[in-house]
Amino acid sequence: MPRSDAPGAARPRYRSTAMDRVFADARIIALTGPTKGLDAATARAVMNAAEQSSATPRLALEPQHDSRDWEYRTGENNSAVLTLPDLDTTDLGRLLTAIRNRPGPKKALEVIICGDYLAVDLSHGIGDGQMGLMLMAAFSGDVDDARARGLATGLPDGSTWTALRKHYSAKPAALRDFWRLRKQHKNTGASEKVPTRRIENWESAKVSRSAYMEPARVSELRRWASENAAGATAASISVALWRAALLAQNVPLSEQVMILFNSRRYLGPEHLASHGNFAVGIPLHLPVDLSPVDIASTMKQVIDSGWPVAILGMSEIKDKLLSWRSRPSTPEPGGVVDVPDRLRLAVSDLGKLRMFDHLAWANDGRPPQIAASLEPDGPDGVTMLIAEVAGGRTYTASFCDKMIDSAVVESALEQLCSDPLSLLRDVRA
Repeated sequence: MPRSDAPGAARPRYRSTAMDRVFADARIIALTGPTKGLDAATARAVMNAAEQSSATPRLALEPQHDSRDWEYRTGENNSAVLTLPDLDTTDLGRLLTAIRNRPGPKKALEVIICGDYLAVDLSHGIGDGQMGLMLMAAFSGDVDDARARGLATGLPDGSTWTALRKHYSAKPAALRDFWRLRKQHKNTGASEKVPTRRIENWESAKVSRSAYMEPARVSELRRWASENAAGATAASISVALWRAALLAQNVPLSEQVMILFNSRRYLGPEHLASHGNFAVGIPLHLPVDLSPVDIASTMKQVIDSGWPVAILGMSEIKDKLLSWRSRPSTPEPGGVVDVPDRLRLAVSDLGKLRMFDHLAWANDGRPPQIAASLEPDGPDGVTMLIAEVAGGRTYTASFCDKMIDSAVVESALEQLCSDPLSLLRDVRA
């Protein structure tokens, strides 16, 4: 990314990566609360401080899927801080859906204050989920120079190639493991003997639903894992638990599960807080009888092989090849699609989010929560995002309710959060 030490100078254009452009038209919507002292003027001041802290502030990008060179916005008219006090905040999943369905065009970055809840709605081209989290953490508190500067920090030019060299020069055999694992987990969809369903205009039917797991249940789940699933991780337990909850509702599922990985791990600690599109979903073949320990072992193999950063490298190579010939046209939204009559899961477990420890939560019985919608990539996709703050965990599912009824998802989430051990009782450790 171009750099300058003179924030007041004319801003250069940003040379977008292949992943930036892939996600330019997708939206990330995340929210947090209940928080004391939310104020539109303070949020604007935080945004101004962030944009003025660098000549190339990442949060000020204006993404375009059909352009390699992007502008940085200037002036308050190109960003939005909105106050929408009439939105219902009693159910965070429905609140995410209401924010997504607001009429009219949206700016690249919008901040929405709904009473004592704050949401960010941004183009995925600006950055992956890490950007959404850090935006919320900054906008929900007073102006803090360090947090403001953090919103402006982008990944350096050539980050993908730096990460590839770093990983494979240290572990040459990992490249062989990558190709082996990729072949082993190759999509088995063609061999699935399931009927198909025809869904019309599925994007108009995208909704989110969320549920909250009390701290006592979270502790209970951790005790179960230590006693029955040594070697499992929070993420692998989340995959097993979510699948078990849906299967308990007799929902047919694909054995192909998309797991989200943050590729910043391949760059080093100095870039862990830098922004860009550096997280990728890896499709893994995970039979339903796999235990949380088995799933954790598979995820570790993926990380050790460098698969996540290798995918980033392959996307950059493909992008360069496509630049020399005509690009495929982007399909228009709407229309009719035929998909297998079963669901594909995508799971992102963010773990404990300490970046929100500074917030002044409202102490009125409502639990502090982080909820976010991840865009499913088709009507048969269901995404799950899990975030933990103040000891409790929020599970947010986003899906097409023409494919699966919202009431079924709500029942699965309710059982998952109220009695997780009943779902895991029959899971082989």
